[in-house]
Amino acid sequence: MSELDNFNIDTFQQQVIKAVELISFSESLDKSQIRAFSSGSEKLQHEAEELVQRKDVRQYICPALQSLTNDTFEIANQILPILIGAVLAGTLMIPLDPMFFGWIIVAIAKAGTASLCADYQ
Repeated sequence: MSELDNFNIDTFQQQVIKAVELISFSESLDKSQIRAFSSGSEKLQHEAEELVQRKDVRQYICPALQSLTNDTFEIANQILPILIGAVLAGTLMIPLDPMFFGWIIVAIAKAGTASLCADYQ
């Protein structure tokens, strides 16, 4: 039995939302007074920022982002089912890691939905 056989989409989405909350909170703190909130967070952030710039990924997310603001929770509600579905179908190869997906959501919000998808047709 593979790990995906026991995969629960609702639980995963809840974990991603909690990760987005944690990331958003950590980014509001004074960086000079805190340590990294988890090991590897900078690496995940960088990987997520690179991922959302990829043309194949934007093909999945841009149609859903066309009418959205840069609100992280609005973005998460729209694109999580799309990205998770693509990963489960094997058409998008990214780790099913809630923290990584949280960084993806934050990276999209920071880039700006309109800016990120400006050249998408």
